Amino acid sequence: MQHIGGVRTALFNYFFARSRGGTFILRVEDTDQTRFHPEALADIYETFQWLGITADESPAAGGAKEPYVQSERVEMYREYAQWLIDNGKAYLDYTSDRVDPETADSDEATGGGYNFAGRDLSTEAVEQYKADGVKPVVRLLVPLDGKTEFEDLVLGTMKRKNKDLPPDPVLLKSDGFPTYHLANVVDDHLMEISHVMRAQEWVPSTPLHILLYDAFGWEPPAFAHLPMVMGKDGSKLSKRHGSTSVIEFRKQGYLPEAVTNYITMLGWSYDDSREFFTREELETLFSVEKINKAPAVFDYKKLDWYNGQYIRQCDDQRLLSLLIPYVQAAGWISGEDGEGSAPAEQERLTALLPLIRERLKTLSDVVPLLRFVYETIDTWPIEELIPRKADAAETLRWLDTAAGVVERHGVPEAGDSAGEEALDDAFRAAAEAEDTKLGNLMMPLRVAVTGSRVSPPLIGSIRVLGLEEARRRIAGARAQLERHAAGE
Repeated sequence: MQHIGGVRTALFNYFFARSRGGTFILRVEDTDQTRFHPEALADIYETFQWLGITADESPAAGGAKEPYVQSERVEMYREYAQWLIDNGKAYLDYTSDRVDPETADSDEATGGGYNFAGRDLSTEAVEQYKADGVKPVVRLLVPLDGKTEFEDLVLGTMKRKNKDLPPDPVLLKSDGFPTYHLANVVDDHLMEISHVMRAQEWVPSTPLHILLYDAFGWEPPAFAHLPMVMGKDGSKLSKRHGSTSVIEFRKQGYLPEAVTNYITMLGWSYDDSREFFTREELETLFSVEKINKAPAVFDYKKLDWYNGQYIRQCDDQRLLSLLIPYVQAAGWISGEDGEGSAPAEQERLTALLPLIRERLKTLSDVVPLLRFVYETIDTWPIEELIPRKADAAETLRWLDTAAGVVERHGVPEAGDSAGEEALDDAFRAAAEAEDTKLGNLMMPLRVAVTGSRVSPPLIGSIRVLGLEEARRRIAGARAQLERHAAGE
């Protein structure tokens, strides 16, 4: 599934290509068949479509450099590997036929522990390996002296002594499939890739890629290694921090424009103040020079804030269409998967939008916020009814006082700001008379009416329910408090 780090990399590449009038290519890197899953590829297409990312060239769109699926280009990689062997740049190694395909691209597998045993095998030894049915791997011949350097567009000049590089990385595995090193260097050259933006975890491998470009006599592309995305605890973002895949964020009710905007701001900024950008603006304004070197911190609360801002920008029709699937999944209106709800049900939900719009952080919040409207409340959580450091007797008194204020002043009509202000003043005066905080007075009333401390505005909630239903609920909550006070 597409995770935050991978999506951020895709967005940076996409916006950079668009801002420079370039071509954005989607290439499927599936040479490790043990780790390739068709559903993962489908998720990439679906995620890109949801975010509004359109590849100029891809397996679906086609293009001049087809095919764009690496497993369909294997014969070509083998030809280039053979060219390297023929020109003394690589060699067949019969001593490492057990290289694990799942880890062959890692620094450990491509070099860690390899002792150059396959570099200078005698003819007799090679023939014996062949007779034993051993299949060789192809390794790049890395020089043991000198250094390799490259200019990173984000990190600056990067230098490594060749003797410190992973020794002779595997280019072609014994199963005939290439590693990342060979396949991507060949494809990037043949597809005329000018810039490579990828995660900083690939920095240690880049000198190897530079050596491979040199071996072929090709000009390498420009490299930009992107800052890592971390959790707030300073460790690499993972599922233990919460949702990390785009499909999970979609299910929770995040909007694509909010996800795009926030993720693009992870390690990039236009200036020190601006936070909101449309996708079209980012296609113009994005530049590699404004990518930060430091790791980016993924803040779930910040994403919630972004999402809430974008939700409030939705017109009623769009917001209604986005919320209906969640309300239907709760079983409150007819139809499934966003279809088939009756006009009257949609009208009722539309009428509720002003009540909840300012409280929505995600679309799925509609369910807890409107549960009190669609479901009957017959029991109330005592731990929520009773404010902290209070008892049931005090809470009963405060509930009666707050309910009395509503009875005396009535419920103002929607839009009657003067009426709501007068009611608010009355609540404050009542709290002062009770010598308690306003929250102690209002919380029991809120929980009695809505069943929860987290709810839409109280007066609007009473207005939506109707005064009679509000009275019934207050009476029920009061009776429950009385039983609790009596120790029942």
